[in-house]
Amino acid sequence: MLVYAATALLSPGKSQALSSGSCTGSASRAADAGDGKYGDLEAIMRLSGVDAPELLDEYDVERLSAFLDTPLEINLAARSRLVSSGLFTQYQVASLLDYRERHGDVLSLNELAAVDGFSQERAEALAPFVSLFSDAAPGKASEKGRDVSNSLYLRSNVRDVAGSPEYAYGMKYRFGLNGRLEIGITANRTYGSNTGYPDGGSFHIIYYGRRRLGKIVVGDYNLRYGQGLALWNGFRMNSLTSPESFYLRPSGISPYWSYSGTDSRRGLAVDFNIGRIAISSSVAVRGLREMMAGEKPSCLSLLPAVNVAWYGSNAQVSLTGYAETAGFRLPESGNGNTDRWIDAPVSDAGCSVDFRWCVRGVDLFGEAALDAIGLEPAAVMGAVFNAGESLTLAGRAGYSADRYSAAAGGRFLAGDRVRLKGRTGFGSSVSRHSGTFSIDAAYYPEPEYGSSGPGMQIKLLLNYTVQVNPAIAMTARISERLRNGTEKNRTDLRMDVKYSSGEWLAAIRMNGLYNKSLGLLGYIECGWKPDWMSVYFRAGMFRIDNWHDRIYAYERDAPGNFNVPAYYGRGCWAALTAGFKLFRRFRAYFRVSTLQYPWKSPTASERSPRNECRILLTFSL
Repeated sequence: MLVYAATALLSPGKSQALSSGSCTGSASRAADAGDGKYGDLEAIMRLSGVDAPELLDEYDVERLSAFLDTPLEINLAARSRLVSSGLFTQYQVASLLDYRERHGDVLSLNELAAVDGFSQERAEALAPFVSLFSDAAPGKASEKGRDVSNSLYLRSNVRDVAGSPEYAYGMKYRFGLNGRLEIGITANRTYGSNTGYPDGGSFHIIYYGRRRLGKIVVGDYNLRYGQGLALWNGFRMNSLTSPESFYLRPSGISPYWSYSGTDSRRGLAVDFNIGRIAISSSVAVRGLREMMAGEKPSCLSLLPAVNVAWYGSNAQVSLTGYAETAGFRLPESGNGNTDRWIDAPVSDAGCSVDFRWCVRGVDLFGEAALDAIGLEPAAVMGAVFNAGESLTLAGRAGYSADRYSAAAGGRFLAGDRVRLKGRTGFGSSVSRHSGTFSIDAAYYPEPEYGSSGPGMQIKLLLNYTVQVNPAIAMTARISERLRNGTEKNRTDLRMDVKYSSGEWLAAIRMNGLYNKSLGLLGYIECGWKPDWMSVYFRAGMFRIDNWHDRIYAYERDAPGNFNVPAYYGRGCWAALTAGFKLFRRFRAYFRVSTLQYPWKSPTASERSPRNECRILLTFSL
């Protein structure tokens, strides 16, 4: 298989107002083949609250990567834009806006860490995704956005599988004006498509208001309210790996700008503010995407939704309601489904109430929901709090008609601070010892996972990192999953050793997983990353004879590509990934890899060798 990829990016250059500890955004990052100077993926993991890249969602990586390229200007953004970014909790947004009004723009990460609701750890996590640009005098707040932003991404892939060539391509374009108007459009053609035209895509036109009007969105958008019991488009994390993963950060109405468009809603959405009350409403049309693509939808239905929220200085409460009409299609030749519309005009409906309250350093959250059609309730409640300067704890309990769950976990820090080699400024040191732990139990009243009676599952996780010296870190991660069904236990043990010193880095991983049998995987990686280029080489082997024991391992790739293959069989692989900053406005990336199966497994299905080459070009104007 041979793959070629090309991407172009056009956007006006941006100047940053820098203060001590401020974030410069993407303009100063080196060409680094999928990872920025200090690791884009590492930054996304830290912000998402996961301890392994294999747990990330592709859409969320794509969404957060957009902020790495164009950081959110938190001194210029209005409430609606701050909330819809998904980078902050509602309490943090209210606190940040109050700080801007009282004290003026935030001019450094140290100042952001001092804002109520934030901390040094949170400011460090946000640093790559936000800009502290300010055009106001010290102590004053900026009042308007930047002038024009313009970006275009183009990518193409061609591969040869068993002598049969295939190709795919994608396009993204986004235009912004004064931080008020934004137009975005994407198109994508996947491998195996029957035509040469795009088979997926999305678009949105969004206008951000400044006072009572929050925003108006026409096109594709996401709805994310509460803790996801009523309305939540897209990925919701199932693995609880850190205190941040115990709760969701609702972003309300947010524009959707992804290649596929399949996880979004298409229609009209608007939100506005009246004092401390925010009202969001939307109407989506199911089947509209197919109609606009020239296809004939099986039926059309409307999904109106509304959310009313009150925001206090340290609390938030909101009500959410939605209803979806039954599918309706005009009769054809005397046939149709008009009877369904008449007999049951509503196919789905529900409501929920959620809250968030920060009291004496304890962050409480919860939501209760009701399925109005089946009259089935659901609820979730939890808390996150600091048990000391070096220990954060979290707990959560949930209920639904088919599942009871309870979880607890936390993060710990210990030892002295170690200044990392090759890093300076804010966030350049870490604790000698750090880690996360969690236990997650679930009970299913009905048979689950092949059990003869009620299903039960327990997940245990311990992730521990020791910074041996300024250049070397060692991490051990062990997870255990116990069930009463056919797969009674699943044990995953991973050991990583990482070396980073200035322009050089190296990593070694050994991973063992036992479910049906024993699966083993290991690799070694080395890299060199001066300011103008980066080169990484990885080689590994695996022995996995059962599909249930497959091991996922994140593979470094060009920016915008999230690559987490599942390794299965008996084989080896090698990959060379590189990025070059050839000129000020031109970057080039390429990746060549080979995956071979020289040893035949007695139980694994036959696997085909694969050779791949990708090229990506980026132009910035």
